[in-house]
Amino acid sequence: MKHILEELNETLGARGSLIVSKDGLLIAAAVAHVEVDRLAAMGAAILSDVRRSLAAAGMSEFTQCEVAAEQGKVILVAAGPTYLLVLVGARIELGAGSVEIKSAARQVARAAEFAAA
Repeated sequence: MKHILEELNETLGARGSLIVSKDGLLIAAAVAHVEVDRLAAMGAAILSDVRRSLAAAGMSEFTQCEVAAEQGKVILVAAGPTYLLVLVGARIELGAGSVEIKSAARQVARAAEFAAA
């Protein structure tokens, strides 16, 4: 699965990306100079809060979330039994990049399904 992340990073010019289980366990990573376990846990915490808020609002299952900060953005995308976390710079506009992220999420979901079978 790491090759999916590396290709996504290269295509987007992303700082890095991770595949994480819904409970925050790191499955694969392609990111440098970051504590990946801490980043995975942060993603799981964000995901938990978003899911809880969606449920309270009577909305369907989580599909995608973007958190912006001065230095960049964290994008979380549902990917089957896992999720994809992507780090991008603050100046990157996701327009066309969101297609690449969703495509990578579908590839991750398929790979996770095959691994579970």
